[in-house]
Amino acid sequence: MHKLTYMFKQKFKHQLYLGFFAKTLLFISCCLLPQLMFGIVKLPKLVGDNMVLQRNVNLPIWGTAAVGENVTVTFNGQTHSTVTPASGKWRITLTPLTAGGPFTMSVQGSNTITLTNVLIGDVYLASGQSNMELEFDYGTASSFYADEIATSSNSNIRQFKVSKSVIAATDDVSATPYGWQSAAPANMRHFSMVAYFFARDLYSKYGVPIGIINSTYGGTIIEAWISHEGLINFPDLYNQSPPSIADTNPSILHNAMISPLLNCKFKGVLWYQGESNVSNAFEYRNLFPALIEDFRTKFNEPNLPFLYVQLANYSGVTEPQQTSQIAELREAQALAQTIGNTAMVVSHETGLSGVDIHPIWKLPIALRLSAAAQNRIYGETNIAYVSPSYQSSVVSGNKMIVTFKNVGTGLNKVGSVLNQFTIAGADKVYKTATATIIGTNTVEVSAATVASPMYVRYAWADNPRNANLYNSFYLPAESFRSDQPSESVSYTAMPFTNGNLVVTRYGDGNALPATDTTVPIFLDEYSSAGAKRNVNRPMPNIAGNYGAGISNLISGRHSFGVEALLSLSENKKFLAFAANNMTVGLPVNAVGSKTIAVLAADGALNTNTTANWGVARMATVSNDLSRVYYISQTQGLSFVPYQSTGANVVLAAGENGYRSAAIYNGQLYVSTGTSPTTQNYAEVTRQVSTVGAGMPTANTQTLMPLPGLPTNEIVRQFIFLSTTGNNNYDLFYGVTESNKLIKYKLVSGTWVAKGSVTVGSVVSLTGKMDGANAILYSTTLNSSNFASTLVKIEDPAASNSTLSTNVVNVIATAATNTYFKGVAFAPENSDISTLPVELNNFEGAMNMQGVKLNWETSQERNAAYFEVWRADDGVAFRNIGSVKAAGNSDIKKTYSFTDFNPAQGINYYQLKQVDLDGKSAPSKIVAVNSGLVSNIFKVAQTSATNLTLTITAVRHSLTNLTITNMMGQKVYDGKVVLNNGLNSLQITPINLLTGIYILQAVVDGKNNNIKFYLNQQF
Repeated sequence: MHKLTYMFKQKFKHQLYLGFFAKTLLFISCCLLPQLMFGIVKLPKLVGDNMVLQRNVNLPIWGTAAVGENVTVTFNGQTHSTVTPASGKWRITLTPLTAGGPFTMSVQGSNTITLTNVLIGDVYLASGQSNMELEFDYGTASSFYADEIATSSNSNIRQFKVSKSVIAATDDVSATPYGWQSAAPANMRHFSMVAYFFARDLYSKYGVPIGIINSTYGGTIIEAWISHEGLINFPDLYNQSPPSIADTNPSILHNAMISPLLNCKFKGVLWYQGESNVSNAFEYRNLFPALIEDFRTKFNEPNLPFLYVQLANYSGVTEPQQTSQIAELREAQALAQTIGNTAMVVSHETGLSGVDIHPIWKLPIALRLSAAAQNRIYGETNIAYVSPSYQSSVVSGNKMIVTFKNVGTGLNKVGSVLNQFTIAGADKVYKTATATIIGTNTVEVSAATVASPMYVRYAWADNPRNANLYNSFYLPAESFRSDQPSESVSYTAMPFTNGNLVVTRYGDGNALPATDTTVPIFLDEYSSAGAKRNVNRPMPNIAGNYGAGISNLISGRHSFGVEALLSLSENKKFLAFAANNMTVGLPVNAVGSKTIAVLAADGALNTNTTANWGVARMATVSNDLSRVYYISQTQGLSFVPYQSTGANVVLAAGENGYRSAAIYNGQLYVSTGTSPTTQNYAEVTRQVSTVGAGMPTANTQTLMPLPGLPTNEIVRQFIFLSTTGNNNYDLFYGVTESNKLIKYKLVSGTWVAKGSVTVGSVVSLTGKMDGANAILYSTTLNSSNFASTLVKIEDPAASNSTLSTNVVNVIATAATNTYFKGVAFAPENSDISTLPVELNNFEGAMNMQGVKLNWETSQERNAAYFEVWRADDGVAFRNIGSVKAAGNSDIKKTYSFTDFNPAQGINYYQLKQVDLDGKSAPSKIVAVNSGLVSNIFKVAQTSATNLTLTITAVRHSLTNLTITNMMGQKVYDGKVVLNNGLNSLQITPINLLTGIYILQAVVDGKNNNIKFYLNQQF
């Protein structure tokens, strides 16, 4: 053998051996990766030296270790052990301990961790935005509180400051440079002023160590602090998937700064937040209770005490001030006092300068919180913390007499004149009033310019700096207004029960719904026997509108048997209906005025899909939500991209010609009435037809009548059933405008009539097979006397039977001044993902670069990569890229992909997750309109006094623009109209000095703000 050949072969064998050895090592290291990651016992940052643990409760200690490793915790006479499970995360629970310390804790596994100087006491979570966050080094606080800082040393008062973060975490907080710190002059620059003074006062009273976990983030909105699950009653927020990470995203701060604390035990919560929500103050009435409930749910403490601060006074002074969003938010905070185990303290006189959004006089706020804790948590009910508040008012000639509650032994004023009362007549134009305390709990109010008063307010202003009404404990009176706005109807997600029936009900019983009125819609739930199961599920109305994000679902112009027919997707996952989202007088073709509501089994509501045309009849959706079809009385049948606004694509036109649509086996069907040929529409005749091939999304489609089905009846709604228990549908049932339930059987490709039953005033239809029997349900509505019922018809041995004398059983009757419309079975399963991973969401949005897609998984098994597919028509998808998957994971993973070259108009995207073995499965489809670049919020200076704003909006709206300086002072406040699309606005702020400012506005229900530099020498 040639020497070179021999050497090459030996080298090749050596390389093969090295390659095999390297691969073997790689395989072994991969197998041992979890053990390498969790090879030693580790503790989260919260469980460390100097920590304070909650007394008198079962106390969790947690961490990570190698799988199967024994971990033992020894503390204060207790020893507990556990075996680390497959997740690598262990948890041990100590039995309740009394206050005391310092103690030493030992955590032992393959290594030993010793924690020293541990205290047992009361631990409070302090959270919110900047006014809770502000530390003793803010502004002039260090000099203002110089004496308090100098005497702050107290090892029994400690704080753990959670670092600000927007990165989701479940097991540990982000890296923190401080850990647990004792109160001391050198540490006070890290301490929350409110939390420290609160802790100091409680310690001086009870001598129990106080721990504060400070999880705060300045400038943040409440929506960011509520978990995704906690937002289920706010469809616009619940269905959001923002394209980029920002501290204003729904749930983002909960995931990053609250979720890692869920193993902790707290005595209570201190909350100070709201300044960033004044632009949606009315919605705060619902958002704030949702936050409280969410915290209690997540911490598994249903009665967790929640103490909070009502907003202080700030901004410029206007007397009298006709409207005030800040006062409106204070009102929303006050309403939450009706929630059990909550306490609010008033602070609208604590802003010493009166204009700074960050007043440094935190001591009185903290002392009031301490008093609230002493009363509500420690049981000292003789300690006063509740401020005087409005109880009632009556007109007495040209005066009003206001009665207060919570006055102690009587009302007091500070100073010689009682300030901040205003009064108005029917015009609701408020005038500064003269006010006099005339009794223990009454104040007389009048104004010379208001001869016939009707309404009264107190301290209703951004900055009621001279408000001076107190009770006998010198607690300041709450601001109030007697002219309350209309009550909203907010949506409350309630899970549906499998097998129950859902009925759309019109009217709340107060007055009979009538033509050309706004009509509230309810989804009522009944058992299959007609027993009431849930008859109080109102759809959100216009007053409960979340920044124009939640459609109001009210019917402006109804006609009997037309709107709100219900439709259940073939896979039983999604319930859909359409309604006229209008107020009286709006044109029927108003942009986005037809809301298509989609509900899932957990009660989650999505109202982000709207249509433009006609009077709404009904809507139906495909199994994966890639298709939404809408029927209007005046326009016909349209395809509407899911979660789009007014993007109808007419497939089959004809005024008053289309009645109902349904999807079976991937084919769209429609029932039609009669509509003559016009200049715009072809003739429509009575029939039940297929619409094109499959589920079309564009172009005028051909209707192909199903052979044998009636052409002399107008079918209001229809269903197909299968006698063989699969998707080979061989039975057809329909309800007609001639008040009949008709039946047809498929025989050799032709539908053969199988009789009918009279159902008076029938409107809608649903049904199912129960063995060999068909069980059918309809609603009825008599347009003369408004009698309305839910009826049941049984068709035994349906494969061979003929309808004739079947009994129509009334199983439920609509209450007085209400009536039923649609009926369908409840949705059963809201998980629309078919991927072999647990896909939490898949969303897309347009940005300046293209379409950015975001998705998230909670678990992955054997996952290799994700393919991203795009289609222009929602049907013909092609692969445009891929993203590597995590492989195997039990933790949340987030992914993104940008399509830099989307087509104009609607783009449809789908994920295909590919396993390591090559198997793949598709996700749901998302639609993104590339015609509008979203999230543009820019400001440019065009002259010394002019600014040009560039803002994109999805919805037409009136919004408030504010500019504040870096001291928090509002220097510009104006209203602008935003139109759908790109808006270019010119504003001229007056007398602004050179410097940095913040522009803020609410766009499509979301807070936007941007810093900019203004140069007067421009």
